[in-house]
Amino acid sequence: MVSDDRATRPDSGVLPTVWGRASGSARDVSGALYGVACWVLLCVLGTLVWPAVLVLPKLSWRWKLVRATGQLLCTCLAIPFETSDVPLAGEPCVYVANHTSFLDSFAISLMFPEPVVFVAGEVFSHQRVSGSFLRRMGAVFVGSEGGKGHSLVESVLSTLEDVIRSGCSIVFFPEGGLTVTPELRRFHLGAFVVAAETGCPVVPVGILGTRAILPAGRRLPRRGAIHLVVGESLRPIDSGWKAAHQLADQAREAVEGLLGEG
Repeated sequence: MVSDDRATRPDSGVLPTVWGRASGSARDVSGALYGVACWVLLCVLGTLVWPAVLVLPKLSWRWKLVRATGQLLCTCLAIPFETSDVPLAGEPCVYVANHTSFLDSFAISLMFPEPVVFVAGEVFSHQRVSGSFLRRMGAVFVGSEGGKGHSLVESVLSTLEDVIRSGCSIVFFPEGGLTVTPELRRFHLGAFVVAAETGCPVVPVGILGTRAILPAGRRLPRRGAIHLVVGESLRPIDSGWKAAHQLADQAREAVEGLLGEG
């Protein structure tokens, strides 16, 4: 009979354990180096692109430059990017998407060959670098709900309605800000008031992958892929707040479904 003395050998599990720890440490180092490389490349490109955005006279030129830079970043950092569909052509729309990462605006901008208007939080308007950049890219700044007077809210909504009537689409993150969890929060009504008052369609978009790469609260990006899922457009049946509430409920349900598809 051949005896099995593995239980009596004190080093029987040492080598696999050491190897596992070494492999884990190597992955950690590799991931950290990748994250640092992401920021280094972003800073290098940013120092070139930001001044150009400030001086280029046409929005279309600025948009093409920023979009090309985003595509270059994805290529250099080996971040696959794909979208399930293309935006509606020849018609201004209100696009609404989930928001769990600072990369969401970057990701959704890659979907549009022509300029669209992003709705950004008012906090960014006071930041020297990002504020000036967003202004030159045509963003509209809005405050948080309840933080401003009713007349100012109406003024912002009127401005956004004018954007739609001018023939340009708008991108909203209707949750109102970044969230640390993947679950959708309730949608604020601003985007849907604009749609209801102008009669333009609301297009739901599910953004997948950005949270895995750079979730809220994380400093170093991780490897990953970005996938945008574009849903069927939703048409307002009427104007007014009741129609806006209905659109908000439909859009939230649609985005939730798109995230499940991914």
